[in-house]
Amino acid sequence: MPETSDPAPVSEEVLYSSFLVVCGLLTRAGSGVVRYRGERPGPEWYAHGTFDKRITVLKEGKPLQVVLRKQRWLLRGTNTTCHSRPPDDPIRVRFCVTIIVLRIWACLVSGVGFHRRARLHPAPEDGAGSGRTVQRWIARALRNALLVQQAIRQAILAMTRVEPRPEEDMSRRGRAPPAALLCRYRFNAVSATTLWRALDMLFVAAKQLPGDLALLLAEARRRWLARDDIFPL
Repeated sequence: MPETSDPAPVSEEVLYSSFLVVCGLLTRAGSGVVRYRGERPGPEWYAHGTFDKRITVLKEGKPLQVVLRKQRWLLRGTNTTCHSRPPDDPIRVRFCVTIIVLRIWACLVSGVGFHRRARLHPAPEDGAGSGRTVQRWIARALRNALLVQQAIRQAILAMTRVEPRPEEDMSRRGRAPPAALLCRYRFNAVSATTLWRALDMLFVAAKQLPGDLALLLAEARRRWLARDDIFPL
């Protein structure tokens, strides 16, 4: 039997459905199809058909593949178009942000290597990205660790509506990452530590603040400093 880790569990309290599901923004348009209209980009833009994307979302802890039908808009007098994108619909990725974050977190808190890691319930595995896909997510998240941390902290402050005192600030409590994490990423320890603390702060906040994990991630995505990048990658 391979060695398994004993990771800190993610509370069921913070594992809600994806933003697309919990906020009721989707209007069912048929079997396996959900519609997202979004907001008109401006007064000169007009509805101009729809744009479909197949995406896997999280519903009650289980991956669910749907066709996301997004509203397309046309700028009057031109051939310029755009489409509305919900906050947990990453560019060029067919999994929602909630799934990406849970998969990355499960790997970061594992006490063993990637291929021998224990399943972190309730992080989804089946139908939520292959092992190679998750490795690519982790690599890119590490490269953007500081920006991820800043976006998450700003989202938490926005949810609390007040600047916390130093002793109450979840980002300044000095929570140390697992020793196994530093061992696995010894050549990139600073980024690994930053990313771990960012996601640890996220899950702590999701337990303490009104709302849920999906809403915090949506706020962080809105505040992502590089708007064309994939959050949190």
